[in-house]
Amino acid sequence: MAKALDPRSALPRAELFDAKQLAEAKRQPLNDPNWSDVHDHLRADDPVLGLYLARRAWALPWWMMAQPHVANLVLDGRPIAVTLCHICSTATAFRAEVEGRPVKFRLRGAYNGTMLLADMTTDSLWSPSGVALAGTMRGSQMERLPLSLCLWGEWLQMHPTTMVPYADPAARRTGHSLPGGPGIPPKIHATLARPLDERLPHNTLVLGVVNGDRARAYPLQALANVGPVLNDSLGGIEIVVRRRPGTLQALAFYRRIGERVLEFACSETGSVHDRQTGSAWNEMGEAVSGPLAGEQLAYIESGVGEWYSFAAAHPDAEIFGDMT
Repeated sequence: MAKALDPRSALPRAELFDAKQLAEAKRQPLNDPNWSDVHDHLRADDPVLGLYLARRAWALPWWMMAQPHVANLVLDGRPIAVTLCHICSTATAFRAEVEGRPVKFRLRGAYNGTMLLADMTTDSLWSPSGVALAGTMRGSQMERLPLSLCLWGEWLQMHPTTMVPYADPAARRTGHSLPGGPGIPPKIHATLARPLDERLPHNTLVLGVVNGDRARAYPLQALANVGPVLNDSLGGIEIVVRRRPGTLQALAFYRRIGERVLEFACSETGSVHDRQTGSAWNEMGEAVSGPLAGEQLAYIESGVGEWYSFAAAHPDAEIFGDMT
């Protein structure tokens, strides 16, 4: 049996919830929901968390995730965990495996301005990005997966055959229902390891991109001014930032296919192509026509959330548009 963990000594600023609190708040994880292609319980303006893996799409409605905060899924035979902190508007997905063994997660508390997870095997404490912070699993890290934060109508337009779980529409929450809401609850603020980074308003929605020890925040408004595609580099690695205009959807990918580094451009119609072959690419980093049709750009750790949470996890992060 694993040695009992004293999380308060391991992470002294953590706000931990006991089993009674979690049960009373109905914060049990969403485990293996029944997926369906029927989605008349969703509204076009519902925020969703979208997964696109192996050319298949799934979406988890924000209002369905706001209470459990964690979903333990099996998609294409692989265990996957999805997390949502509706306070900091940050959602992540990762392959829920350690040394080839599936691992399930639950909400455990709050730490450094966002949620804190525990695995159900050892009760080790994890960040929502899939890194073990304390306990017998400490130092383990899981593979991040691309997860899109956008509205249901936007996701359905990109992925008309997407699958969704069913829930009673009456369960839709009326409070903090949209990403980027103002304010940080005092108990969450108290868990921050450092003072707020005030280079941006705390609830500014940014695409946070991480490459090793380098991190950069791309404010969504700045990306809107650039357009649907941005060629860039981070830590010496060539990347491309894809943004669906007029939406919250944004992700980043490596620009290399084999030995070739691609440069992307936007046509007058808004479609994106690479200058080397003229192939057209979608928001998921997938070539949909041209000589490279079927190729998939490799995902680089990235996701949309509020600035304060990204800065808390990456205090040395650069800000796109404010770099010297």
